[in-house]
Amino acid sequence: MSTGVMRIGNLTGGEAATFSPAAMPVKYSMLLQNCHVSQRGGIAKIPGYQKVNSTDVGVVLQSGYEFRKTDGTTEILVAGGGNIYKVDTGNELTAIKTGLDATAKVRFATMNDICIICNGVDPPMKYDGTTVSTLGGSPPATAFKAHVHKGRVWMIERTNRMLATHSALNNPEDYTTSGDAGYIDFKYVLKKGDELLDIVTFVDLLVFFFREHIVIYSGTNPTASGDFRIVQVIEGTGVRATDCVQGVGTDLAFVYDSGVKSLRQVVTTGSMNVKDISELIDPVLRAEIASAGQFSAVHYPAQGWLMVLIGTKVWIYSYTWKAWARMVGADVYGMFGTVDGKVYLCGNGFLYEYGQGWTFAGVHPKMRWETAWISLSRAGTKMYPTMMDMVILPQAQTTVDCYWRFDMGNPAAEFYTSIDVAPEGVVYIDSVTDWDSVNPLDESLYSELRVPLFGGGRIMQLILENTSDQPLEIVDIVLLGKKGGY
Repeated sequence: MSTGVMRIGNLTGGEAATFSPAAMPVKYSMLLQNCHVSQRGGIAKIPGYQKVNSTDVGVVLQSGYEFRKTDGTTEILVAGGGNIYKVDTGNELTAIKTGLDATAKVRFATMNDICIICNGVDPPMKYDGTTVSTLGGSPPATAFKAHVHKGRVWMIERTNRMLATHSALNNPEDYTTSGDAGYIDFKYVLKKGDELLDIVTFVDLLVFFFREHIVIYSGTNPTASGDFRIVQVIEGTGVRATDCVQGVGTDLAFVYDSGVKSLRQVVTTGSMNVKDISELIDPVLRAEIASAGQFSAVHYPAQGWLMVLIGTKVWIYSYTWKAWARMVGADVYGMFGTVDGKVYLCGNGFLYEYGQGWTFAGVHPKMRWETAWISLSRAGTKMYPTMMDMVILPQAQTTVDCYWRFDMGNPAAEFYTSIDVAPEGVVYIDSVTDWDSVNPLDESLYSELRVPLFGGGRIMQLILENTSDQPLEIVDIVLLGKKGGY
């Protein structure tokens, strides 16, 4: 038998579900659970999160918001179970409003240092940093979303699902003054009925998201004598729910029934094009979107991610690599971000800050990476791997469970071993005697492992798991073995 060496190499494809198992390119993965394509192109465990409040508030938190005033002061607000809380100076949640509808999701917006609060059931409210009270000016009584655009508050409501109401200019408490406040009735805009679910600002435009339409406006004055005009009406796509639209760089990402899409402006024409950015995992997403009851989307700039909550699972999209992964087992019912790039998760009784540590508030997440099925020989002959050489970047000692199997469909051909890994090459400054031998650029504490392998076949899959409170990254895998036989 001849000796063979195979390097898996490119790992940057992310999770994919559109290939047949035997035809998936090696750069893709069958599963990336609680791990992702890292910035250096390896497979790394995702960061964890820590509790903000130590005292359980006893309700499921569904939404949150950074209330930022013009003087730069901020408050973090969260809501759930009919209550609205603020994060106090001791990092506990203090109720600022109770007795609201227990199931209605609360949403927030800010104008003129007033936080506008809507939930679609209770009358719209305002918070000035001290007191929550009823919002004046006769806003829509069943408004469930408020959005501020160019000096006006826009509201969409439960009562009339084809109507968007706007305030008077620079006055969040005036929705009735003729010639200043007003509304857009989309039954005169769309060819057929629909349901208005969200409203966002993108570039310099105001975008209305329906279930099956996207309507884009330009201009600053929506009154009869103003310059507001329709730029584009896109039919056949929209959003699945409110809160699943998020700007990421030059794109506006949103969740539709068939997957995660993006809206991008074409420079040469100014028109908006819709692209499917979740094409590789759409078969999985479609089923999850259809059955999910909660959605949220947030930008996490620290990792270059779009994070999308669908049901109880957070899907992670690296726009650096255009690669998908998933976070499972987290206590998350909503997400929101801040101006300085923080991401908060709304949980059962607790608010969490993401990107803190490597556990889910003390719970060790299970990282599981399932590679594509790897063809061991171009000629179709069998290969009998004898060694796997892995380059791993741990920061502390941890354990990696390794599984491998051959020839898809043969469950008996599966093998397992467990290996302990720890960083190597640590140099203590007091022990250095020859500074010329120290490489100042070598700051990564990597570990090169050689794992004995057994068995053989024509195709092979690796499964690597780690359940711990430590970071871990796999940057290279090389298989060594013997070829021969049919």
